Amino acid sequence: MKKSLVYGIVSAFVALSIYSCERDDICPEATVTTPKLVIEFFDANNPGNSRNVNDLLVREIEKDTAILFNSTSTIAIPLKTDAIETKYIFNINSQSESGGLIDTLNFSYATVETYLNRACGFKADFIDFRARKESIELDEMNWIRDIQVRETTIDNESETHLYLFY
Repeated sequence: MKKSLVYGIVSAFVALSIYSCERDDICPEATVTTPKLVIEFFDANNPGNSRNVNDLLVREIEKDTAILFNSTSTIAIPLKTDAIETKYIFNINSQSESGGLIDTLNFSYATVETYLNRACGFKADFIDFRARKESIELDEMNWIRDIQVRETTIDNESETHLYLFY
């Protein structure tokens, strides 16, 4: 009798443990999450033609890490979700002996967070997006000639948000 009582209690405990477990929540890759800023580069002398950037080093002002892009006309970079602006240093031809040319861009925006689900958490979209070049006294060191904001709402990565002409 004692043996069957102990067996019954252990069986009930195991059954409750199994039924109280939930499957692991993993955010599917197809789920749209916080988008990056998509930038396309164009020839300033012929604005209709996209232009590849070579050895473009992009570094957020407040971070030590940088992203290197080589021979591409379109890049995607993250914006801060916990702030209303992000500043990046854009260094073209960064691998040359001279160190290349540098421009600093300031991106300002408001964020709107949307709850997706427990596995994916929140998604941030950026609204009222604006971009401006920080003025630097040594204009001969600058390389970006013009900036055009194409989309003031950044809610996906399938379209270009910003055009840079150089």
